[in-house]
Amino acid sequence: MLDIFDSEAIVKVYRLLNKKCKAIDTYIKNHAYCFSNDVSECSAMDVCNNIIDLIERKNQLINFKIIVDSAIKKLNEEDKKILYIKMNYSISMEEFCAILHFKERTAFRRIERAFKDLADSLNNSKYIDKLTHIMSHEEWISSVKQEVKERRMAFKSQTVTV
Repeated sequence: MLDIFDSEAIVKVYRLLNKKCKAIDTYIKNHAYCFSNDVSECSAMDVCNNIIDLIERKNQLINFKIIVDSAIKKLNEEDKKILYIKMNYSISMEEFCAILHFKERTAFRRIERAFKDLADSLNNSKYIDKLTHIMSHEEWISSVKQEVKERRMAFKSQTVTV
């Protein structure tokens, strides 16, 4: 089951998906080009297997995006707006509040609710197993998830001691 930490990490990962897919495409193109110029470094089979693995990885990332998109479509309009902003822009809380005309406390509460609603929507999806499989097999996604969890725990400990 996904929780609020997972859904926040998913939003951060979503923001990076296009960049990651383009990097895979560039790597494949360069790898194939280098191979065509220098056959001695590795065999054709190794290059083909590497390219196939990268294409499969890219397909998994595209599936990740499709699963998240379908879960977001099921959310209410306010959650969609909040998540859209979070997925596409790296802005301060002040800017976020100005865009949606929220006070800061309301913004925090609404963001939390959007993350919770996203987690619920994903958990209710028939593709939840596929999504968790992708997340567990992509090391960089696991590190984003861990980063989110650590940041949230640090924030909670600060608010408790204050």
